[in-house]
Amino acid sequence: MIATALIWLMCAAGYAQSGADAEKAENEFFRGSHLLSRNQPVQAIEALEEAVKLAPENSRYKQALAVAYNNIGLKYNREGNIPEALHLLGEALKLVPDDKEVRSNFVNAVLESIHLPDSKIGMPQKIAFLRRLLEIAPDNVTAKRSLAALLNNSGVTKGREGDHEQEVAELEEALALEPANAKIGKNLATAYYNLALAKEKSGAVAEQVELLRKAIKRGGKDQSITESLARALSNLAVAKGKEGDISAQIALLKEALKVSPTNPSATKNLAAAYNNLSVAEGTDMSVKDRIANLEAALKLDPKNQAAKANLSHILMREAIQEYRSNPDGKAAELLERALKVDAENAALRQNLGAIYHNQGIRQGELGHHEVEIRLLRKALKLAPANEDIKNDLAIALNDHAVALGKKGQTREAVDYLNQAQKLAPGNKAIRENLARLKQKTDEKRSDVEAHAEKKGKKP
Repeated sequence: MIATALIWLMCAAGYAQSGADAEKAENEFFRGSHLLSRNQPVQAIEALEEAVKLAPENSRYKQALAVAYNNIGLKYNREGNIPEALHLLGEALKLVPDDKEVRSNFVNAVLESIHLPDSKIGMPQKIAFLRRLLEIAPDNVTAKRSLAALLNNSGVTKGREGDHEQEVAELEEALALEPANAKIGKNLATAYYNLALAKEKSGAVAEQVELLRKAIKRGGKDQSITESLARALSNLAVAKGKEGDISAQIALLKEALKVSPTNPSATKNLAAAYNNLSVAEGTDMSVKDRIANLEAALKLDPKNQAAKANLSHILMREAIQEYRSNPDGKAAELLERALKVDAENAALRQNLGAIYHNQGIRQGELGHHEVEIRLLRKALKLAPANEDIKNDLAIALNDHAVALGKKGQTREAVDYLNQAQKLAPGNKAIRENLARLKQKTDEKRSDVEAHAEKKGKKP
């Protein structure tokens, strides 16, 4: 406690004043000092406060008032009037912030108040005085831990009462005081989630997303939080898509699937976004990238009809351009890829059939009849009603059969000619070739049987 005798020493030192206010201030100072010396601090405070009010720069007056505040504060603290005691001790410290004894009295009184029941001093007051203590002693570990604990409890209470904004604010402050406290971190994750739900109801989707991200970062990875974040990200992505920001939409949906890989809404929305990006106008996206985006869309949602149609259209367009520049290039490969996506597309089947037909004819002209037959079979499978392909395949089978017959492979030749005749039953050359080969086969069989009889063996 500051000794009251000091006040009289200060009085003896004297202090120059001027004017009516100065004289009144000095009178109030002497009156307050006299009351303080008679151990009447309550009455002294009124006079000394008036003196300080009239002469706020006078250090003697402030020092005397600080003594009064300090003494009465200690008295109230002993009597159990804790809130008023802490208030007065705090006021004393404001007046003489460098006074070690006043500082010590305030710090000790605040730390002692923490353990008192709420009936003596409520939680909000404890929090306020601890904050004040940390302003003057920021490294006080006990004060930090105590304030963190109180803010944690207060924040949780605020959350139960529905005040989620305050819940988050107090728990964030608590965690800043004790960053390694897992309990506070978990409570903060829950607080972020609670506030996010409130934001969802008000339509503030962007804020909802940020809060849920924070919740997961704080360790809130239970299913309810992850599903909520995935849903919020998906909703925000839809909004970005409507604004035309497809890149942001895709990024958000990717994040949604990273959080919740099986989320059906995010999966379908991402597929749709890839499709929209691939057909967006006014971009310098390459055909390769457009195709890649559409394939990504179908990988996510194989039933996306728009993506199917767009991918098959792009591939067919590229195939036609490729065929015009190089008939034996990758046109057929591109159309095959398109058919895997859209197997019933008549235009695709027709174009691919035409390519295989033309390639087959060219192979036949080069004498590559087996390659010709293989290509024409593919063409006919794609366009089974095309009579030109049927006839060309029949002729290719006939030509190959004739070549086999010349090599003595009569049985294989007959088989090919039978196939050719089924395709072109009215073709006279095929019919004659087949008859001639059959006759030759019959003659050969008769010779074999005759030879066997001569040897006495069963043919």
